[in-house]
Amino acid sequence: MTDNEDSRISSSEFRSVRDTLEALSSSQFDVIKLILNRFEDEAVGELCRDDFFAQDDWEYFAVRLAAHHAFSTTVMKKENFEHILEEVFTRKKIVTKRADSMTHRGADLTVGGITLSLKTEAAKGLKHGYITISKLMEAAWIKQMENVSDIPGFIASKVMPHFDNYDRIYIMRSYVDGERPAHVRYDLREIPKDLLLRIGDLKGSDFKKPTKTKTTSANVSVNGRRAFTFSLDGSDDKLTIRNLDIDFCPLHAWWSLSSEGLTR
Repeated sequence: MTDNEDSRISSSEFRSVRDTLEALSSSQFDVIKLILNRFEDEAVGELCRDDFFAQDDWEYFAVRLAAHHAFSTTVMKKENFEHILEEVFTRKKIVTKRADSMTHRGADLTVGGITLSLKTEAAKGLKHGYITISKLMEAAWIKQMENVSDIPGFIASKVMPHFDNYDRIYIMRSYVDGERPAHVRYDLREIPKDLLLRIGDLKGSDFKKPTKTKTTSANVSVNGRRAFTFSLDGSDDKLTIRNLDIDFCPLHAWWSLSSEGLTR
């Protein structure tokens, strides 16, 4: 994190904070110390692209991650991700709104008129090189499928319109940092919407023979290389993206901080 004049608080702000601290009760001050102790832990990372986060956004997110782990022994969940992202852009006076209705089905956050679908992944068996979107969307229509030849029609009428509800897709992944075993690493990656739209090119013959629960899947390839597997899970009526190669998903930023006491 940078440490320049612009990032330092002013004397008046410092006095205001000092006065607030002096007025705190013992219990309140103990809570503040938990956060300050987290800020003392070594945290590293990098902003890899600047078309979503600016440097100060990256730094603010790093601080919020540290604050989150001052009070939680679990990695950041989707609702935390949404909330912190909302504040990242709100503090810059960008009109930002989390979804509170079905107006944008599938969109979680709107930032300056751009609708975002936000995902998180933190499974114990997380594959570093592959992304899983455990629920792309619900799909009760799977039960109506008679054979694989029906699938392209359902994709055209049910799945493709779903992508119209958001402009960009981001996923926050968390896992043990391989270079720093005592740290947890967070990766912010973008899943290109155009890549997922290739689902619309699938033919019935691309899908495996359905199971008794009408579960089936098909691979989506780019220039002869498998990009991901599109799965229809008839057991719980949902669509899943499996083994999405991270090489297709740009890394926007990453953070690594002490994982002492963390669970998943």
